[in-house]
Amino acid sequence: MSTPFKTQSGYSSTGKLLHWVIAILVLSQFVVSWLMPDVKMRMVSELVNLHLSIGILILAAMAIRFVHRLAHPVPIEMIGSPRWERATALATHLAIYFILLVGPFLGWASASAHDVPVTFFGLVTLPALASPRARWALTAGDLHTYMMWTLLGLITLHVLAALYHHFVRHDGVLRRMLPHHA
Repeated sequence: MSTPFKTQSGYSSTGKLLHWVIAILVLSQFVVSWLMPDVKMRMVSELVNLHLSIGILILAAMAIRFVHRLAHPVPIEMIGSPRWERATALATHLAIYFILLVGPFLGWASASAHDVPVTFFGLVTLPALASPRARWALTAGDLHTYMMWTLLGLITLHVLAALYHHFVRHDGVLRRMLPHHA
C-alpha cells in the first residue's frame, strides 16, 4: 500500500511517548472502571468524574497520536512475517485506534443522556452531546461498554504478540517501541 508520506523505519520519540502515555491512561481508565462496577450514572461520584476526565485525556492524546502517525507513518509489521501475521497486526492496530477515538465520544454521549455533566477534572464543563434520555445516546453507552471489553481483548493480544516477538522470535518488534531505540 503506498502512502503520500515518507515512511520511517522506526518510531519517533514523540510516537513512542504518545504510545506509552496512552497505555498508562488506558490502564488507569480500566482501574477506575474496575473500582466503579455497576455504576449508576445518576449517582455521580468522584470516580465517575475521574473516569470521564481520563476519557477526555485519552481522546485528546489519541487525536494527537493519530495526526502524528499520519505525518510520520511507520510500518506496523515486520518484514518477513507471514501475511496472516501482518494482516492481524494491521487489523488490531486499526481497531485499537478506532475504539480509542470513538469510545470516548460514546461514553460522553451516554453521560449526557444520563444528565451527568462531563467536567474535565472539575475545571471545565464540556457541552452535552445528547439531550437527557436520548435513546441513541443510551445505546451509545451500551456500545461504549462492549467496545471497552473488546479493547481489553485487543490490548491483551497486542501485548502477547509483542512478548512473543521479543522472547520467541527475537525480531526487535518490542524494542522498536522502547525509549532509546532507533
